[in-house]
This record gives sequence, structure tokens and C-alpha cells, in this order.
Amino acid sequence: MVKLSGAVAKAIAPQKGLVVIYMAASSVGRTTSGSRAVQNGTSARSRVRRKALGKSVSGRSVRGVQRRRILAISAVSLAKVAFLFYVTVLIVLIIAGVVIWNFAGTSGLILKLNHFIDQLIGSSTYHVSGSSILVVIASIGVVWTLVATIITFIGAMLFNLAAEYVGGISVMVGLDDTNL
Repeated sequence: MVKLSGAVAKAIAPQKGLVVIYMAASSVGRTTSGSRAVQNGTSARSRVRRKALGKSVSGRSVRGVQRRRILAISAVSLAKVAFLFYVTVLIVLIIAGVVIWNFAGTSGLILKLNHFIDQLIGSSTYHVSGSSILVVIASIGVVWTLVATIITFIGAMLFNLAAEYVGGISVMVGLDDTNL
């Protein structure tokens, strides 16, 4: 849970595995009238604000628009989520590979591939083994998962470093009237 206090939000007690995003809050407008003039800003930003204030966005009535600023991302939490995501992608790809390999085996494509390789290299002892290919692909996938998780962690650290100098990323959030 993230609790806002003052200009900068602090994470009070982050739960295990929770991605904590530190945010600075500044309200752009809470009125439902679209006539509120925006003093500072480019024409594109003010057009978005005027369009979002008090209008219907994708079928929902918008109460107001708030500007939020993402100042930092918890790199460890992001790495945990990224690791689970990459493991899930690896499992899906391995299952898809096994299904395709079984389809190729039942349709006779693997026998044709073995015959083609025998003719190409002139050896009758060579044949393509599905289990050996699965082991190689799984090994490459495990290494890819670890490397991608480390790159994601480094990316979060670089974002935090850059956000410290430029002030983070500004995001406009519209509050809708629907109760979930």
C-alpha cells in the first residue's frame, strides 16, 4: 500500500513481492466543469486536460485529472516480478515447442529431416533427438531468464538514477465515478 504524505509519497510497509513506486502528487483539477483554464503548459497538455475534465472517457464519467510523478521504482520488487514473468514465458515456449515437435513427429517431418541430414553429411548414424533438443533449449532458456532479470534490475536502477536528475516521469491520471 502506498500512502501519500506531502509532496512525496513514501511506502509505509511494502508487502513482500510488491512493486513500490514512489510518486509526487500534484492535483491538476477536481472540478467537473471543463471551463477551468490551465495557466501553464503546452497546448497539447491543456487540450488533454480540458478534454478529460468532466467528460466521458471510454464510457466512464471522469471526476477530475490529477498529475502524478513517478520518482523511483523499487528495483528488487521489479526484478522479482520480471523473473516470474520470464519464467512463465519460458514455460509457455517450452510447452509450445513440445507440442510442435509432437505434431512434426506424427506427421513424419522428423523422419524426413533425419533422412535429409543423412544424405547431406553422408552418415547413417545421425538422427535428430527431441529430448536432446529440449534439454538444450531449456538450458538456453534458463540462462536467458537470469540474464533478462539482471538487465531488468539494472534498467530499474538506471531509471532511478535518471529520475533523480530529471525529476521522474509525469503521468496524468483521471479518476472515474464507478465504484469497484
